[in-house]
Amino acid sequence: MGPSEAECPERILSLLGDTDNHSALNWRRRCIDNLARSARPLEHGMRIRLPSPVRFTDGYEGAEFVVHKRGRKVALAKPGASFPQYRVSGLRHLAWTVVPEMKVHKTVFG
Repeated sequence: MGPSEAECPERILSLLGDTDNHSALNWRRRCIDNLARSARPLEHGMRIRLPSPVRFTDGYEGAEFVVHKRGRKVALAKPGASFPQYRVSGLRHLAWTVVPEMKVHKTVFG
């Protein structure tokens, strides 16, 4: 049995010595994966896809959203909506992916 939680801060992980224990190595890897996942930047206007659809109290169910940031607060909007409507707790720790968007740039003739 090993620890089931994998939320150890980086400052503590850096203090740990070397080990050959498979369970300890697995736990450290999970902690590092969680740290990397939570460090990913969420930028205003980016489109993300959650690992599975989420159902909200208004009945909407979806997995793809547009990020709206105001300071440190993050809210999500349906694609095509002009204002954010939803919040997902623990969003930074979820395994979301960025949905690539094709952007058309203005052509300038010189």
